[in-house]
Amino acid sequence: MQIKHDKPSRRKEPGADSPLGILAGAGRLPIEAAAELKTGSAPIFGFGFNGITNTELESEVESMHWSDLGQLSALSVALRRSNIERIVLLGKVPKSLLLSDRVRFSPDAEAHSLLEKHSDRSDDGILSLVATWLEKQGFLIVDQGVALESMMVSVGPMTRLEPSEMALSNFAIGWPVVRALGGSGVGQCVVVKDGAVLAVEAIEGTDETIRRAGLLGGPGAMVIKALRSVQDRRFDLPAIGPDTIQVMVEAGATALAVEANATLILERERCVREADAAGITIWGFDAEGQGE
Repeated sequence: MQIKHDKPSRRKEPGADSPLGILAGAGRLPIEAAAELKTGSAPIFGFGFNGITNTELESEVESMHWSDLGQLSALSVALRRSNIERIVLLGKVPKSLLLSDRVRFSPDAEAHSLLEKHSDRSDDGILSLVATWLEKQGFLIVDQGVALESMMVSVGPMTRLEPSEMALSNFAIGWPVVRALGGSGVGQCVVVKDGAVLAVEAIEGTDETIRRAGLLGGPGAMVIKALRSVQDRRFDLPAIGPDTIQVMVEAGATALAVEANATLILERERCVREADAAGITIWGFDAEGQGE
């Protein structure tokens, strides 16, 4: 049965203590975010996709609803049954997963209808499509940066080591590249060493980009990660965590620059501690202060 696209109601905006639904993709972010969010007054409910969402999320939420990717009608029914008015979209649905055998992508009539009307099949394009559809069903999409303000990176060094002259020089080379990359909607990460761009992120994701750079250029590289200029801040903000540091250690990368007030950090204390132990510099940069 296809759900009618009603106009959003003019009801009063739900309060901060109303039930919050986490629509979760892949990775650790939904789990870490749920643990952070459940310390507040609002009950937290999880909505995940078979073969994509980490099952550990179940232990951090009031209840968990599972469905195959593309079952929009069933998702809408599940959200209403849990009295959800507010939704935060967390985690990724990488195209590489969609091409794998372990993910069942079974679009229902509603999903088919949406996809037929939109040609933009980029990650941001599909997420924006789903977010707009949810809003038309009457749900409020909460900005990731607002919901997870305590997890955002601020301006300045986070580690004991501050950026070296070489790191700053590499950043000056890499910043225009990551800006151009983000403007095309392709990726969020660039790796630079000695003034040369070693790798840019595409479908493989940040971790594999860093690994490839390590193979190509050896140790001593800088990783730059930033918000896409065309990105909707409600979802898919850049994120780093202990896994990022571990991959940098494997690749021999020594500096990490991330966009402040636009990047989420998972397990902040552990992330900084492991970076310090490895001699890795992490700092948040002000994108507006970098010029065009």
